[in-house]
Amino acid sequence: MTDSDQKLVDAIKGGDKSAFEELYKTYFRRIFNFSLRKIGDPSEAEDVCQDVFTAVFNCLDRFEGKSALVVWIYGITRNILNNRLRRRGGVRLLSLDDLPPEATPVTMGPETRVAARETLSCVQDAIGRLPREQRRILELRHGRSLAIRRIAELTNRSEDAVKSSLYRARRSLAAKLPDAGREFGI
Repeated sequence: MTDSDQKLVDAIKGGDKSAFEELYKTYFRRIFNFSLRKIGDPSEAEDVCQDVFTAVFNCLDRFEGKSALVVWIYGITRNILNNRLRRRGGVRLLSLDDLPPEATPVTMGPETRVAARETLSCVQDAIGRLPREQRRILELRHGRSLAIRRIAELTNRSEDAVKSSLYRARRSLAAKLPDAGREFGI
């Protein structure tokens, strides 16, 4: 974290309201533009910004400074955007490529990004080779975060059948991706 960001955070934690205004002015435009690119609606992007800066204000005491302040703020923004898009009915997970360069963690160099893309490609390929029904249930459970009961209703299957399909899909992925399986908790 930069010295200026550290001073800003310390001032805000100390109760300096003008310091929070400075943080807001420093990061608002970037967060707004990022949100607008993902949502496409200026008024909704403003709502996202309001939610983001409210969350920043409320959670700043938990910010440990292990990453740059801007990275932490973009993380909050990404979570708020994903939640908003999920509520709309469409899940949209943001890619590493969607993050502006200043929000990329320092430890994520070109080699790490290439390795992450390769792993992601392998995972997507392995998911694509699953039987159609397993892919669908995996997407509903992990992509849309639906409960087993809701998935059973949508697929006209019993809850036990859904659990069984999920188990088989995860086992199949773990067999196809032994290294990635451990990394992703499969």
